[in-house]
Amino acid sequence: MKSPRLAAILLLIAAGALALRLPRLDERPMHADESVHAVRFRDLWQQGKYAYDPNEFHGPTLVYATLPAAWLGRAATFAETSEATYRLVPVLFGTGVVVLLLLLGDALGKPAAVVAGIFTAVSPAMVYYSRYYIHEMLLVFFTLAAIAAGWRYFRSGRLGWCLAAGVCLGLMQATKETSVLVYFALASALVPAALWTRLVEPGLRPARPRLRAWHFVLGLAMAATVAVILYSSFFSNPRGPLDAALTYLPWLGRAGGASPHMHPWYEYLHRLGYWRLGNGPRWSEGLILVLAVCGSAFALRPKIGTAVGASLPFLRWLTCYTLILTAVYSVIPYKTPWCALGFLHGMILLAGFGAVALVRAVPTTTLKVLTALILLAATGQIAWQAQRAAYVCPADPSNPYVYAHTSAKIKSLINDVEALAEASPAGRHVPIKVIWNDAYYWPLPWYLRRFDRIELWTRVPTDPAAPLVIAATQHDAPLTAQLDATHLMTGYYEIRPQLLAQLWVRMDLWESHLRRLGRL
Repeated sequence: MKSPRLAAILLLIAAGALALRLPRLDERPMHADESVHAVRFRDLWQQGKYAYDPNEFHGPTLVYATLPAAWLGRAATFAETSEATYRLVPVLFGTGVVVLLLLLGDALGKPAAVVAGIFTAVSPAMVYYSRYYIHEMLLVFFTLAAIAAGWRYFRSGRLGWCLAAGVCLGLMQATKETSVLVYFALASALVPAALWTRLVEPGLRPARPRLRAWHFVLGLAMAATVAVILYSSFFSNPRGPLDAALTYLPWLGRAGGASPHMHPWYEYLHRLGYWRLGNGPRWSEGLILVLAVCGSAFALRPKIGTAVGASLPFLRWLTCYTLILTAVYSVIPYKTPWCALGFLHGMILLAGFGAVALVRAVPTTTLKVLTALILLAATGQIAWQAQRAAYVCPADPSNPYVYAHTSAKIKSLINDVEALAEASPAGRHVPIKVIWNDAYYWPLPWYLRRFDRIELWTRVPTDPAAPLVIAATQHDAPLTAQLDATHLMTGYYEIRPQLLAQLWVRMDLWESHLRRLGRL
């Protein structure tokens, strides 16, 4: 496993990955999911309390992993935290995925590990969601860590690696409920991969140390211990582990169709393979998908020399694992685009091997160089797509990785609220009522975090009057009837595509605002 040169190259690639992910984290508006997680973190950070909710929000690792970012930051209060405070967490985990490949140099082959690191660094989906304060990138990291530790145990037979794999499996479960799908793919891929190896290479008996059953028992015990500690909030919430099991009741309902996120089976492949919305730009990670197919083909039916330095049994297992996980996610009707990261990363690992094997399979030196240059140019093109996704149109619906995203125009609403607060004697203590038609008023609580007199309503209250009222347009008629004599509706603001909010301002505050601007 020791390879200083591979370590140096992967660290250099990781530095490039960090450079692509880190800048301008504050610019993209907060997605509703990101804002919910940030508010959940507030309770842990400021009150030392966290209780797992089996109905929403996923597991606890994200909020606990955010504590170091908050401690190292300059913010003294939740109101002073910024988008960068939270998004730094997935940035670091997304970069760490590249570093973990050091543990798989003798599984993929060192050149393939390097190429897989490059694809991980520049994949538009990997880059975009590494800048997203959600659980998915942590799940990818812990999954790869579990695979890598499991591989090292398979190679060495050392108990430490088995325990490390158990820790990672526990962290996967404590990250997101969909980890059970990954467990299924990890385990079920073993049988077809082993059968295929016996079929195509019946005489192959790969040397391996003796693997002990009690090691596996201790590894599973370690996984359970880690999950229980986190779900119980370090034993302060004894019900947490039970809720971690009960959570599958509501989530199974959503996966089966009780959700607005229902999509056809090919939705993930559509977004990754080729995506264009109207006359918008074209997007494709087809290079990775095609090379993953090549890598699988070379692993299943290898040619002489194409698998130098790699483990074909591992690559066959990786092929089966990726196919199974892709199929499972595709069959489930409930789909959000970030869920594709799990099987996409399996494709990336196979694509790294596929690129190297393809170059080796080309017969002449001239053709090898030409093939390598074509692959390099195509890699540059997907890196350019990653830059476009993260920095040019990070909230544009034409971007395949944008999903139910907050409109950049929400900042106009917040800027106007801030200006009106400056005209009020109460300043940021000015009362504000948010009147929505359901509990999905997010990310408004995040953007209003600097105001300390916020009321959140899911219906029109008996007395809706406040100096400032932010309301869903569905309530226009009753609010007009009750506020028209005392308030002015100053305009409509886009919260998400085709979702607008109204801003009502009490007349005395509006007049004070106009005088401050010199317009009255």
